[in-house]
Amino acid sequence: MTEMAHLLEKDTTSIVLYKAGASAKGTVIDITPFRVLLELPGGVTGIISRKEAAGVLSDEEVQIGTELEAAVINPENDLGLVVLSLKRASQDMAWADLNSIMEEGRIVKVKIFEANKGGLMAYYKGLRSFLPVSQLTPINYPRVDGADSNQIFQKLQEHIGKEFAVRVINVDRESGKIIVSEKAAHEEQAVNTRKNLSVGDTVKGEVSGVLKYGIFVTFDGVEGLVHLSELDWGHVSDPARHYSLGDKVEVIVIGIDGEKLSLSIKRLTEDPWKEKVSDFKEGQSVSGKVLRWNAQGVYMEIVPDVQGLFSLDQFDVSDYSELKLKEGEEMEGIIESINYDSHRLELKKEEGSTKESTKKEEKKKKKEK
Repeated sequence: MTEMAHLLEKDTTSIVLYKAGASAKGTVIDITPFRVLLELPGGVTGIISRKEAAGVLSDEEVQIGTELEAAVINPENDLGLVVLSLKRASQDMAWADLNSIMEEGRIVKVKIFEANKGGLMAYYKGLRSFLPVSQLTPINYPRVDGADSNQIFQKLQEHIGKEFAVRVINVDRESGKIIVSEKAAHEEQAVNTRKNLSVGDTVKGEVSGVLKYGIFVTFDGVEGLVHLSELDWGHVSDPARHYSLGDKVEVIVIGIDGEKLSLSIKRLTEDPWKEKVSDFKEGQSVSGKVLRWNAQGVYMEIVPDVQGLFSLDQFDVSDYSELKLKEGEEMEGIIESINYDSHRLELKKEEGSTKESTKKEEKKKKKEK
Protein backbone atom coordinates (compact mmCIF):
# COMPACT_ATOMS: atom_id res chain seq x y z
CA MET A 1 0.00 0.00 0.00
CA THR A 2 2.89 2.34 0.76
CA GLU A 3 4.31 1.75 -2.70
CA MET A 4 0.89 2.28 -4.35
CA ALA A 5 0.40 5.52 -2.42
CA HIS A 6 3.79 6.69 -3.57
CA LEU A 7 2.88 5.99 -7.19
CA LEU A 8 -0.40 7.93 -6.85
CA GLU A 9 1.45 10.92 -5.41
CA LYS A 10 3.75 11.17 -8.42
CA ASP A 11 3.26 13.87 -11.03
CA THR A 12 1.81 12.10 -14.03
CA THR A 13 1.41 15.19 -16.18
CA SER A 14 4.62 14.53 -18.15
CA ILE A 15 4.66 11.11 -19.80
CA VAL A 16 7.97 9.45 -20.62
CA LEU A 17 8.06 6.39 -22.87
CA TYR A 18 10.78 3.85 -22.16
CA LYS A 19 12.19 1.49 -24.77
CA ALA A 20 14.07 -1.76 -24.32
CA GLY A 21 17.77 -1.20 -24.74
CA ALA A 22 17.59 2.50 -23.84
CA SER A 23 19.07 3.90 -20.63
CA ALA A 24 17.16 5.49 -17.79
CA LYS A 25 18.26 7.56 -14.81
CA GLY A 26 16.46 7.48 -11.49
CA THR A 27 16.75 7.91 -7.74
CA VAL A 28 16.75 4.97 -5.31
CA ILE A 29 13.57 5.05 -3.21
CA ASP A 30 13.52 1.58 -1.67
CA ILE A 31 15.97 -1.29 -1.08
CA THR A 32 15.37 -4.91 -0.08
CA PRO A 33 17.67 -7.95 -0.20
CA PHE A 34 15.99 -8.92 -3.49
CA ARG A 35 15.51 -5.70 -5.47
CA VAL A 36 16.05 -1.94 -5.70
CA LEU A 37 13.28 0.51 -6.67
CA LEU A 38 14.04 3.73 -8.56
CA GLU A 39 11.89 6.80 -9.08
CA LEU A 40 12.05 7.55 -12.81
CA PRO A 41 11.04 10.64 -14.81
CA GLY A 42 7.41 10.51 -15.99
CA GLY A 43 5.97 9.32 -12.71
CA VAL A 44 6.92 5.67 -13.04
CA THR A 45 8.95 3.31 -10.92
CA GLY A 46 11.85 1.19 -12.07
CA ILE A 47 12.92 -2.10 -10.55
CA ILE A 48 16.40 -3.66 -10.52
CA SER A 49 16.68 -7.24 -9.31
CA ARG A 50 19.71 -8.21 -7.27
CA LYS A 51 20.78 -10.44 -10.16
CA GLU A 52 20.89 -7.43 -12.49
CA ALA A 53 22.85 -5.39 -9.94
CA ALA A 54 25.32 -7.99 -8.67
CA GLY A 55 28.96 -7.28 -9.34
CA VAL A 56 28.38 -3.74 -10.60
CA LEU A 57 27.88 -1.75 -7.40
CA SER A 58 28.48 -2.63 -3.77
CA ASP A 59 25.81 -2.33 -1.06
CA GLU A 60 27.63 0.75 0.24
CA GLU A 61 27.26 2.43 -3.14
CA VAL A 62 23.49 1.84 -3.35
CA GLN A 63 21.62 3.86 -0.71
CA ILE A 64 18.26 5.65 -0.51
CA GLY A 65 18.64 8.82 -2.57
CA THR A 66 21.47 7.45 -4.77
CA GLU A 67 21.10 8.36 -8.44
CA LEU A 68 21.63 5.41 -10.78
CA GLU A 69 21.67 4.92 -14.53
CA ALA A 70 20.45 1.56 -15.79
CA ALA A 71 19.45 -0.12 -19.05
CA VAL A 72 15.80 -0.83 -19.79
CA ILE A 73 15.08 -4.55 -20.18
CA ASN A 74 11.28 -4.34 -20.18
CA PRO A 75 9.37 -1.01 -20.47
CA GLU A 76 6.51 -2.40 -18.34
CA ASN A 77 6.08 -5.66 -16.47
CA ASP A 78 2.88 -7.16 -15.02
CA LEU A 79 3.07 -4.76 -12.09
CA GLY A 80 3.51 -1.71 -14.31
CA LEU A 81 7.18 -1.32 -13.34
CA VAL A 82 10.05 -0.55 -15.71
CA VAL A 83 12.48 -3.48 -15.47
CA LEU A 84 16.06 -2.23 -15.37
CA SER A 85 19.55 -3.72 -15.38
CA LEU A 86 22.73 -2.21 -13.96
CA LYS A 87 24.71 -5.05 -15.53
CA ARG A 88 23.41 -4.30 -19.01
CA ALA A 89 24.05 -0.58 -18.56
CA SER A 90 27.55 -1.29 -17.34
CA GLN A 91 28.21 -3.50 -20.35
CA ASP A 92 26.78 -0.90 -22.76
CA MET A 93 29.11 1.70 -21.28
CA ALA A 94 32.02 -0.74 -21.39
CA TRP A 95 31.47 -1.52 -25.10
CA ALA A 96 31.26 2.19 -25.92
CA ASP A 97 34.35 2.79 -23.78
CA LEU A 98 36.26 0.04 -25.59
CA ASN A 99 35.55 1.55 -28.99
CA SER A 100 36.88 4.91 -27.80
CA ILE A 101 39.92 3.24 -26.23
CA MET A 102 40.74 1.43 -29.49
CA GLU A 103 40.28 4.54 -31.65
CA GLU A 104 42.45 6.65 -29.35
CA GLY A 105 45.07 3.92 -28.86
CA ARG A 106 44.87 4.19 -25.08
CA ILE A 107 46.44 1.63 -22.75
CA VAL A 108 44.14 -0.08 -20.21
CA LYS A 109 44.54 -2.82 -17.62
CA VAL A 110 42.76 -6.16 -17.83
CA LYS A 111 42.70 -9.02 -15.35
CA ILE A 112 43.45 -12.59 -16.48
CA PHE A 113 40.90 -15.19 -15.36
CA GLU A 114 41.53 -18.13 -17.69
CA ALA A 115 44.18 -19.68 -19.95
CA ASN A 116 43.92 -21.88 -23.00
CA LYS A 117 46.46 -23.14 -25.54
CA GLY A 118 45.84 -20.11 -27.75
CA GLY A 119 46.28 -17.42 -25.14
CA LEU A 120 44.65 -15.77 -22.13
CA MET A 121 41.10 -14.68 -21.30
CA ALA A 122 40.73 -11.39 -19.43
CA TYR A 123 37.98 -9.18 -18.03
CA TYR A 124 37.57 -5.48 -18.78
CA LYS A 125 34.63 -3.93 -16.88
CA GLY A 126 32.86 -7.27 -16.88
CA LEU A 127 33.47 -7.97 -20.59
CA ARG A 128 35.50 -10.98 -21.71
CA SER A 129 38.50 -10.24 -23.91
CA PHE A 130 41.11 -12.45 -25.55
CA LEU A 131 44.87 -11.92 -25.35
CA PRO A 132 46.52 -14.24 -27.93
CA VAL A 133 49.90 -15.82 -27.21
CA SER A 134 51.36 -13.94 -30.17
CA GLN A 135 50.39 -10.64 -28.55
CA LEU A 136 52.27 -11.22 -25.29
CA THR A 137 55.45 -9.31 -24.52
CA PRO A 138 58.70 -11.33 -24.45
CA ILE A 139 58.78 -11.39 -20.66
CA ASN A 140 55.38 -13.14 -20.52
CA TYR A 141 55.68 -15.26 -23.69
CA PRO A 142 55.60 -19.00 -22.84
CA ARG A 143 58.84 -19.95 -24.59
CA VAL A 144 59.64 -23.67 -24.25
CA ASP A 145 61.97 -26.13 -26.01
CA GLY A 146 60.24 -27.85 -28.91
CA ALA A 147 57.15 -25.61 -28.60
CA ASP A 148 55.39 -28.33 -26.58
CA SER A 149 51.71 -27.29 -26.35
CA ASN A 150 51.20 -28.80 -22.89
CA GLN A 151 54.18 -26.92 -21.47
CA ILE A 152 52.97 -23.72 -23.14
CA PHE A 153 49.55 -24.19 -21.52
CA GLN A 154 51.14 -24.74 -18.10
CA LYS A 155 53.16 -21.54 -18.42
CA LEU A 156 50.09 -19.56 -19.52
CA GLN A 157 48.19 -20.75 -16.46
CA GLU A 158 50.79 -19.03 -14.27
CA HIS A 159 49.36 -15.68 -15.43
CA ILE A 160 45.85 -16.29 -14.05
CA GLY A 161 44.98 -13.55 -11.54
CA LYS A 162 47.54 -11.09 -12.91
CA GLU A 163 46.80 -7.68 -14.41
CA PHE A 164 48.20 -6.84 -17.85
CA ALA A 165 48.57 -3.44 -19.48
CA VAL A 166 47.17 -3.79 -23.02
CA ARG A 167 45.92 -2.00 -26.10
CA VAL A 168 42.57 -2.94 -27.65
CA ILE A 169 43.15 -4.04 -31.25
CA ASN A 170 39.70 -5.36 -32.20
CA VAL A 171 36.14 -4.80 -30.94
CA ASP A 172 33.14 -6.58 -32.47
CA ARG A 173 30.03 -6.29 -30.30
CA GLU A 174 27.88 -8.25 -32.72
CA SER A 175 30.02 -11.36 -32.28
CA GLY A 176 31.00 -10.42 -28.73
CA LYS A 177 34.71 -10.54 -29.55
CA ILE A 178 37.32 -8.30 -27.98
CA ILE A 179 41.01 -8.83 -28.76
CA VAL A 180 43.73 -7.09 -26.80
CA SER A 181 47.51 -6.92 -27.16
CA GLU A 182 50.15 -6.58 -24.47
CA LYS A 183 52.84 -6.29 -27.14
CA ALA A 184 51.12 -3.28 -28.74
CA ALA A 185 51.00 -1.53 -25.37
CA HIS A 186 54.79 -1.61 -25.22
CA GLU A 187 55.52 -1.09 -28.92
CA GLU A 188 56.25 2.63 -28.60
CA GLN A 189 58.84 1.94 -25.94
CA ALA A 190 60.31 -0.89 -28.05
CA VAL A 191 60.61 1.36 -31.12
CA ASN A 192 62.39 4.05 -29.12
CA THR A 193 64.74 1.50 -27.57
CA ARG A 194 65.71 0.00 -30.94
CA LYS A 195 66.17 3.48 -32.41
CA ASN A 196 68.67 4.46 -29.72
CA LEU A 197 70.46 1.09 -29.45
CA SER A 198 73.91 0.46 -30.93
CA VAL A 199 76.31 -2.47 -31.13
CA GLY A 200 78.60 -2.27 -28.13
CA ASP A 201 75.97 -0.87 -25.75
CA THR A 202 75.83 -2.47 -22.32
CA VAL A 203 72.34 -2.85 -20.80
CA LYS A 204 70.70 -4.47 -17.80
CA GLY A 205 67.77 -6.80 -18.36
CA GLU A 206 65.77 -9.78 -17.16
CA VAL A 207 65.93 -13.38 -18.33
CA SER A 208 62.68 -14.03 -20.25
CA GLY A 209 63.47 -17.45 -21.70
CA VAL A 210 65.85 -20.34 -21.01
CA LEU A 211 66.34 -22.85 -23.82
CA LYS A 212 68.93 -25.42 -24.85
CA TYR A 213 70.58 -23.04 -27.30
CA GLY A 214 70.80 -19.98 -25.04
CA ILE A 215 68.79 -17.47 -23.01
CA PHE A 216 66.51 -14.60 -23.98
CA VAL A 217 66.92 -11.30 -22.18
CA THR A 218 64.29 -8.52 -22.09
CA PHE A 219 65.05 -4.85 -21.46
CA ASP A 220 63.21 -1.59 -22.16
CA GLY A 221 60.46 -3.32 -24.16
CA VAL A 222 62.72 -5.38 -26.44
CA GLU A 223 64.24 -8.83 -26.30
CA GLY A 224 67.50 -10.34 -27.50
CA LEU A 225 69.20 -13.72 -27.57
CA VAL A 226 72.37 -14.65 -25.73
CA HIS A 227 73.46 -17.71 -27.70
CA LEU A 228 74.95 -20.66 -25.86
CA SER A 229 78.39 -19.73 -27.17
CA GLU A 230 78.07 -16.19 -25.74
CA LEU A 231 77.16 -17.15 -22.18
CA ASP A 232 80.66 -17.84 -20.89
CA TRP A 233 84.24 -18.11 -22.14
CA GLY A 234 84.20 -21.67 -20.85
CA HIS A 235 81.95 -24.47 -22.09
CA VAL A 236 78.25 -24.26 -21.11
CA SER A 237 76.25 -27.40 -21.93
CA ASP A 238 72.95 -26.51 -20.22
CA PRO A 239 71.89 -22.85 -19.74
CA ALA A 240 69.18 -23.93 -17.28
CA ARG A 241 71.89 -24.90 -14.79
CA HIS A 242 73.10 -21.31 -14.70
CA TYR A 243 70.01 -19.13 -15.38
CA SER A 244 66.34 -18.99 -14.38
CA LEU A 245 63.39 -16.90 -15.57
CA GLY A 246 63.43 -13.47 -13.94
CA ASP A 247 67.17 -13.42 -13.24
CA LYS A 248 68.69 -9.95 -13.55
CA VAL A 249 71.62 -9.93 -15.96
CA GLU A 250 73.91 -7.47 -17.71
CA VAL A 251 74.56 -7.96 -21.42
CA ILE A 252 76.36 -6.29 -24.28
CA VAL A 253 74.77 -5.83 -27.71
CA ILE A 254 76.85 -7.60 -30.37
CA GLY A 255 74.42 -7.57 -33.31
CA ILE A 256 71.31 -5.73 -34.56
CA ASP A 257 69.33 -7.08 -37.51
CA GLY A 258 65.98 -5.28 -37.67
CA GLU A 259 64.09 -6.39 -34.56
CA LYS A 260 66.53 -9.26 -33.98
CA LEU A 261 69.10 -8.53 -31.28
CA SER A 262 72.18 -10.63 -30.53
CA LEU A 263 73.59 -10.26 -27.05
CA SER A 264 76.58 -11.51 -25.09
CA ILE A 265 77.39 -11.97 -21.43
CA LYS A 266 80.89 -13.38 -21.75
CA ARG A 267 82.19 -10.35 -23.68
CA LEU A 268 81.64 -8.16 -20.63
CA THR A 269 84.80 -9.77 -19.21
CA GLU A 270 88.27 -10.21 -20.67
CA ASP A 271 88.80 -13.50 -22.47
CA PRO A 272 90.97 -15.59 -20.08
CA TRP A 273 92.32 -17.51 -23.09
CA LYS A 274 94.23 -14.42 -24.17
CA GLU A 275 96.29 -14.60 -21.01
CA LYS A 276 96.99 -18.30 -21.58
CA VAL A 277 98.44 -17.67 -25.05
CA SER A 278 100.17 -14.40 -24.24
CA ASP A 279 103.61 -16.07 -24.43
CA PHE A 280 102.99 -17.62 -27.86
CA LYS A 281 103.98 -15.87 -31.11
CA GLU A 282 103.54 -16.53 -34.82
CA GLY A 283 106.48 -18.53 -36.21
CA GLN A 284 107.21 -20.11 -32.85
CA SER A 285 107.91 -23.86 -32.72
CA VAL A 286 105.67 -25.82 -30.35
CA SER A 287 105.11 -29.45 -29.45
CA GLY A 288 102.32 -31.37 -27.83
CA LYS A 289 100.19 -34.51 -27.77
CA VAL A 290 97.53 -35.54 -30.29
CA LEU A 291 94.03 -35.16 -28.85
CA ARG A 292 91.77 -36.09 -31.77
CA TRP A 293 91.36 -35.71 -35.53
CA ASN A 294 88.44 -35.09 -37.86
CA ALA A 295 87.67 -33.56 -41.27
CA GLN A 296 89.15 -30.24 -40.12
CA GLY A 297 92.48 -31.75 -39.22
CA VAL A 298 94.52 -32.88 -36.25
CA TYR A 299 94.12 -31.28 -32.82
CA MET A 300 97.09 -31.15 -30.49
CA GLU A 301 97.23 -30.06 -26.87
CA ILE A 302 100.18 -27.73 -26.39
CA VAL A 303 99.54 -26.76 -22.76
CA PRO A 304 96.37 -27.26 -20.66
CA ASP A 305 93.40 -25.38 -22.27
CA VAL A 306 95.49 -24.40 -25.31
CA GLN A 307 95.09 -26.45 -28.47
CA GLY A 308 96.62 -26.26 -31.90
CA LEU A 309 95.17 -27.43 -35.22
CA PHE A 310 96.98 -28.89 -38.22
CA SER A 311 94.71 -28.62 -41.27
CA LEU A 312 94.04 -31.93 -43.02
CA ASP A 313 95.60 -30.77 -46.30
CA GLN A 314 98.99 -30.90 -44.62
CA PHE A 315 98.77 -34.70 -44.55
CA ASP A 316 99.10 -37.00 -47.52
CA VAL A 317 95.57 -38.42 -47.16
CA SER A 318 92.24 -37.91 -48.93
CA ASP A 319 90.18 -38.54 -45.80
CA TYR A 320 90.93 -38.09 -42.11
CA SER A 321 90.09 -41.79 -41.50
CA GLU A 322 93.33 -42.63 -43.36
CA LEU A 323 95.48 -40.83 -40.79
CA LYS A 324 97.85 -43.18 -38.98
CA LEU A 325 97.91 -41.45 -35.63
CA LYS A 326 97.53 -42.43 -32.01
CA GLU A 327 95.94 -40.43 -29.24
CA GLY A 328 98.71 -39.02 -27.05
CA GLU A 329 101.31 -39.24 -29.82
CA GLU A 330 103.90 -36.45 -29.70
CA MET A 331 103.88 -33.92 -32.55
CA GLU A 332 105.73 -30.74 -33.39
CA GLY A 333 104.62 -27.73 -35.38
CA ILE A 334 105.02 -24.02 -36.07
CA ILE A 335 102.41 -21.41 -35.13
CA GLU A 336 100.97 -19.84 -38.28
CA SER A 337 98.38 -17.69 -36.49
CA ILE A 338 96.60 -17.25 -33.17
CA ASN A 339 92.84 -17.59 -33.66
CA TYR A 340 91.17 -15.75 -30.77
CA ASP A 341 87.63 -16.39 -32.07
CA SER A 342 87.94 -20.18 -32.13
CA HIS A 343 90.42 -20.33 -29.21
CA ARG A 344 93.12 -22.29 -30.95
CA LEU A 345 96.52 -21.95 -32.59
CA GLU A 346 96.65 -22.60 -36.32
CA LEU A 347 99.71 -24.79 -36.93
CA LYS A 348 101.80 -25.96 -39.84
CA LYS A 349 103.91 -29.09 -39.75
CA GLU A 350 107.66 -29.09 -39.41
CA GLU A 351 109.35 -31.37 -41.90
CA GLY A 352 110.03 -34.73 -40.34
CA SER A 353 107.80 -34.09 -37.34
CA THR A 354 105.60 -37.15 -37.96
CA LYS A 355 105.56 -40.50 -39.67
CA GLU A 356 103.22 -39.04 -42.31
CA SER A 357 105.76 -36.43 -43.34
CA THR A 358 108.43 -39.14 -43.67
CA LYS A 359 106.18 -41.22 -45.93
CA LYS A 360 105.43 -38.15 -48.00
CA GLU A 361 109.14 -37.54 -48.53
CA GLU A 362 109.70 -41.17 -49.52
CA LYS A 363 106.91 -40.99 -52.13
CA LYS A 364 108.37 -37.79 -53.49
CA LYS A 365 111.80 -39.38 -53.91
CA LYS A 366 110.30 -42.41 -55.70
CA LYS A 367 108.56 -40.12 -58.19
CA GLU A 368 111.81 -38.28 -58.85
CA LYS A 369 113.56 -41.57 -59.72
